[in-house]
Amino acid sequence: MGDVYPNFAKLPKGEYTLQLYLRHDNVQYLEKMKQLVLFIERKLEEKDIVRLNFYSQPDGPLTGDGSFNSSDLVPGMKEAFYVGPPAKDKLPKNSREGSVLFGPMLYEEGKGRQKSPASYQISYFVPPIKLDEDKGKSSSDTKSVSERLEEEVRDAKIKVLASLNQGTDEERAEWKKLSESLKSEYPKYTPLLAKILEGVLSRSNIEDKIHHFTEVITAADEVVASIDRDELAKYCALRSDPEDEATEKMKKKMETTRDQLTEALYQKGLSLAELEALKGGSTADKAESQVALESDVQSDMFEENFKELKKWADLKSSKYGILSVLRERHHERLGTALKVLNDMIQDDGNPPKKKFYDLKLSLLDQIGWSHLVVYEKQWMQVRFPSSLPLF
Repeated sequence: MGDVYPNFAKLPKGEYTLQLYLRHDNVQYLEKMKQLVLFIERKLEEKDIVRLNFYSQPDGPLTGDGSFNSSDLVPGMKEAFYVGPPAKDKLPKNSREGSVLFGPMLYEEGKGRQKSPASYQISYFVPPIKLDEDKGKSSSDTKSVSERLEEEVRDAKIKVLASLNQGTDEERAEWKKLSESLKSEYPKYTPLLAKILEGVLSRSNIEDKIHHFTEVITAADEVVASIDRDELAKYCALRSDPEDEATEKMKKKMETTRDQLTEALYQKGLSLAELEALKGGSTADKAESQVALESDVQSDMFEENFKELKKWADLKSSKYGILSVLRERHHERLGTALKVLNDMIQDDGNPPKKKFYDLKLSLLDQIGWSHLVVYEKQWMQVRFPSSLPLF
């Protein structure tokens, strides 16, 4: 960015790594600066600006009464007004607790004056979000103490499962043992099965990729089988009353279930495509005819899974676009696959990932455009350098 003086920069959505370079001839000073606190200052758009509320009474901010209207000030006379905090629903969506909102308070003379004679900076700390204790009491009161205790124990077990590491074979064995135990105890509980799918996907340094993708497909199938899709479709089609807490709570639950369903179908589709590519490219252990037969079966499963995902998600979005590219590639519509992929890369809302460009290189190589492959490989060193430059 430049020197120590801050300057605003407009960035698209995505994840970023901020690095600060400092030089000093005394290493001890630099060691003390390893735990510096980073403050990010962000300009709010006009639609996100919070207007203050003014009251003529001191208890106005609490009661919401006694709004202060504009009045003419008489020289020598005092007039009091009270400033209330902004309403919670008026705060910007990205203002988390601890954020500081600051801006000017202006005092104007007369109507139509372009420049205010006085301006003061005021700030407001976004407080912690207090959970509404009354919310959801109607639904929880209908359950007995033993039922509520059982749910708490179940959720605690799932939380422990999600916190386990799988870096070594022993840790993976412990994780698998606990997941199998929880599945036998809660066989059709979708949040548990979704966490198990996340755990399988989180593994790194996979040696047997065929076994890994098969395990992902099995975990995804268990998530899909645990969901009543007819009931889910009914709730997604209905409009709920925002004032009805029970209906609104059920709606949020169904939206979470829908997200778990789409994620399972998406990961299954990716794994089927990867499995087909792995088995289709290796014929050392099996006859070619047998490999082709398995490839056809997996292709049918991929198409069936793709059509099911299409019912629940917009496959043109960047999240699921990679699955559309793989589908077009499988049907040997390489030009269409390249077009879909280019649209994903050029999407300004999300910065393109390295895997998109790797897939683009693979498509260009498969089409036979070697000159573009050379060109893109040169640009890959610029887009994704192995290390960031120093000062």
